Amino acid sequence: MKVRINEKEYEFQESKSILDACSEIGLNLPTLCHHELLEPRGVCRLCVVEADGKLVTSCTTKIRDGMSIETHSNKVIESRRMNLMLLIADHQEECLSCNKSTDCLLFKYANEYDIHGIPFEKIDKEEFEPDESCYSFRRDLKKCIKCGKCVEVCNVLQKVYAIEYSKRGKDLKMSTAFEYPINETECTFCGQCVLNCPTCALEEKYEASDLMWAINDKETVVACQVAPSVRASIMEEFGKNEGITVGKLVSALKMIGFDYVFDTQLGADLTIMEEANELLERIKENKGLPMFTSCCPAWVKFVEDNFHDFIPNLSSCKSPQQMLASVFRTYFAGKLESKPENIKLASIMPCTAKKTEARRYEFIGDIDFVITTRELSRMIKEFGINFEALDESEFDCPLGESSGAGAIFGVSGGVCEAALRTAYETATSKKLEKVEFEQIRGVDFFKHGEININGRVVRFAVVHTLGKARELLEQIRKGEAHYDFVEVMACPGGCIGGGGQPIPTDMKTIRERMQRLYTIDQLKKARRSHENPDIIRIYGEFLEQPLSKKAHALLHTKYMKRSYYSDKKG
Repeated sequence: MKVRINEKEYEFQESKSILDACSEIGLNLPTLCHHELLEPRGVCRLCVVEADGKLVTSCTTKIRDGMSIETHSNKVIESRRMNLMLLIADHQEECLSCNKSTDCLLFKYANEYDIHGIPFEKIDKEEFEPDESCYSFRRDLKKCIKCGKCVEVCNVLQKVYAIEYSKRGKDLKMSTAFEYPINETECTFCGQCVLNCPTCALEEKYEASDLMWAINDKETVVACQVAPSVRASIMEEFGKNEGITVGKLVSALKMIGFDYVFDTQLGADLTIMEEANELLERIKENKGLPMFTSCCPAWVKFVEDNFHDFIPNLSSCKSPQQMLASVFRTYFAGKLESKPENIKLASIMPCTAKKTEARRYEFIGDIDFVITTRELSRMIKEFGINFEALDESEFDCPLGESSGAGAIFGVSGGVCEAALRTAYETATSKKLEKVEFEQIRGVDFFKHGEININGRVVRFAVVHTLGKARELLEQIRKGEAHYDFVEVMACPGGCIGGGGQPIPTDMKTIRERMQRLYTIDQLKKARRSHENPDIIRIYGEFLEQPLSKKAHALLHTKYMKRSYYSDKKG
C-alpha cells in the first residue's frame, strides 16, 4: 500500500500502525504510554498526527492505502504542546534533584517542544506519601502522570497484578490492592514498572551513596561482583554501542576505589556445577520433575506467591549472586587479615529484584550493597572517568575466571544451555560436538527442545516474562505440557532486559545485548562451567565436589509459601 507522510510517498507491504510506519522510515514520534510488547492505548496522546486532515493517535490508527499523514503540522505541534502542559500540571517537578532526570521522557519532550511554564493550575498531590516499603524501588504518586504503563506491564506482560487502576477522572491513580504498601503485595520486584515509567514516579532505591561511604572508609575492605548483563549494556549509558570492554570496566571499578573486583560469571559457573548435577540426580530418581531454574529472584517469589505446589520443583541452588557471596564470605574472606565486620561486598546487577533477594532472611549478611547498571553509570560519571583513556585490567583471583557458559547466563535460554552442556558431559563422559543449543536461543517467549543423555530423552523448555511463565505453569499443572527441565526468567530477553538496565530497553536493544554475551561465550577458551580453572580449584581446595555436604550448606537454599491478601482479609 502507498501512503504519503509529510508530502513524500512511501510503500508498505502490510498494514501497521502509523507510529510503526513512521518508525520504519526513520521518524520517531513522541510517546509516553506505548510499549512494543503491549496493545496500544493512546493514553498520553503525544503521538498524535494529522491523518487525512484529522487528529488521530498514531499508535492506535492503522495506515491504509492512499492515506495522507502530517507528523509535524501546526495543528499537531500545538496539540502535543497542550497535552504536555496538561501532563506537567499533574506532575510534581523536582528535576534538579530527580535521580531519573536524564532518563525522564516528560522532561525530554518538554524541552523539545519548548515548554516554559504552563497556563494551568498545578494539581495538588500533597496527600500522597512516597512508598518506601520495599528494598528494590520507591513509588511516588506525586510524580505520576497516569500514563498507566506500569499497570499494563505488571498486569498484561507479567501477569503479577500488583498494581492496578483506582478511582476515575481527576482522582485516577495507580494503586495496589487495598492500597497496601508494595512490599505487602505479590509484587516480585522485577522492576519492569520502573524500567518503563516515563517519569520518576517509580525508581530504584539508590544505594551508591552508602556504598561510597564504605569505599572511603580506610578500615574497610570493599569488593564487588559484576553480573554478565552489566558488561553487555553499560556502554549504552555513555552513548556507545561498543568500545567499553570488560577489562576497561574492571579498571573503572578499581578507579572508583573497589579493593577487589570479582566476576559473577564465576558464580554462574558454580550454579551450573550444582544445578546440572541436581538435574541429573532428579532424573535418575524420577523425582521433583520438571526441575525449574532458581537464579531469577523475581521468578522465585512469583512461585512462592502464586504456585505453592511447584515450590518443590524449584532447584535448591542459590542464584549466582548469592553463590559468589557465600564463597566470598568463606573461601576468600578467610584469606584476608581484616575483621569480618570490616569486609564489605557490593553486587552490580541488571536487576532491581536482586536488591530484595540480598535481604531475604536466609541471605542477610552475605551482601552489603546491590546497585543497578544505571546506578553504576552515575558513579562512573560522578568520577569523570574517561573509558578511552583506561588500560585493560583483569578480574581478581580466585573469583575472577569464568567460562563462556557463565557469560550466557544473562540471556533467555542461557542458563538452560549452560546446564545442559555440563549435564550431558558429566553423565556421558563425552564431549558435545556442538555446545550451542540454537533451538533455545533468540527472543521468542517460549522455546523448547530435547537431548538424549545415556538413552534418556531429556525434554527442556525456556520461557521469559512472568506472564508467559504463568501460562506454561498452568499447562504443566493441567498435564498439557511435559518437561524435565524448565528455565524461567522474569524479564523480556532475560537479565539483559532487567529492571535496572539502561533506559530505553526495547527488543532491538535486547537483541544487541544478547549478541554481545554470545560473542563473549564464543571467545572464551573454556566454554563449559566444569572446564573453568577457578571452579576446579575451588572444588579441589574447598567444596570437594558438586552436591557435597559443604556445597549444600553454602550453595543451596529453601523456599517458602507466601500469602498476603488472604491473611489480611481474614
